[in-house]
Order: sequence, then structure tokens, then C-alpha cells
Amino acid sequence: MAVVSALHRLLEAVPIPGVDVLASTRAGFELIELLQDYRRAILVDCLALPDPQPGRVRRLGLDDVSGSSRLVNVHELSVGVAFQLAERMGIRMPGEVEILAIEAADTCTIFEGLTPAVEAAVDPLSREIYEDLKRRAPATEPPDSEDFRKRRAFYPPPTD
Repeated sequence: MAVVSALHRLLEAVPIPGVDVLASTRAGFELIELLQDYRRAILVDCLALPDPQPGRVRRLGLDDVSGSSRLVNVHELSVGVAFQLAERMGIRMPGEVEILAIEAADTCTIFEGLTPAVEAAVDPLSREIYEDLKRRAPATEPPDSEDFRKRRAFYPPPTD
């Protein structure tokens, strides 16, 4: 959420036409509803590894997370499986998906805030995403097909 909030602040200061910033704590079926009809998606999450380097950003694709149980409960699907299911159902999903995962040392302990190593990665990653979005922005804003705020799977990022 910290990256999404930082990115949201950058976009409030200097908007990029055609870019939506959405936050969600869900995957699976809700992710299909959230991302359908978008051409490109950048998913940001944390990553738990056996020997992590907290704060390091990993770039992953859908194949890299096809078996991941992150953000999945017993009634949900993984991110990779959600995209496969959507394809089989003829639901148009983003053709370009980039997953940016920040390595974290401890993803099981509940506490407020981020560790210093993870917090140090937030602003640089959000600026990198912003600059990438700016480079790829269409010359004109596409027509708004649906107000994304009406979808159930997400909420706007908090404004600090």
C-alpha cells in the first residue's frame, strides 16, 4: 500500500492521462473484475523468500507467481490462475503484466509501519513506476468506459 500511496501522490501532483491507481488486498476472482479491459497492469506486493534481502525489488511475470498463495484464501485463486481462467472465459485482461515485489524479512508479524529496509524502497520504486507510466502514456486519454470506483475489489489509496 505504501507504494500505491506514494504513486497516487505523484499522480495527484502531475496526472498522467489514462492511468488509474487502484489498491486491493484481494486476488483471484476479484482481480479479474478489477483488471478486465485494461491493456497493461503493474501489480505491486511484498515477497517472502527463505533468505530475503529486505527492500530489494524483484520483477516478476505471471508465470513466476502461478503457484503463489499470496493474497489467496480458500475461496480464491492465485494471480496466475486468475489470468488463465479469465482467458478461458473470454474476459479481456491486460496483455502486459508486470509484478514488482519488494522482498520483506517478516510477512507474518502484524505491526504498524514498514521495516526501514522496505520503507527505503517505497519512494524510489514509486518514482520509477511513475516515470515508466509517463514514458508510455498515450498521446490522448482513452474514453472512460466505466468508473473504476464502482468495482468491489479495491479502494482508493489513502491520502496522507
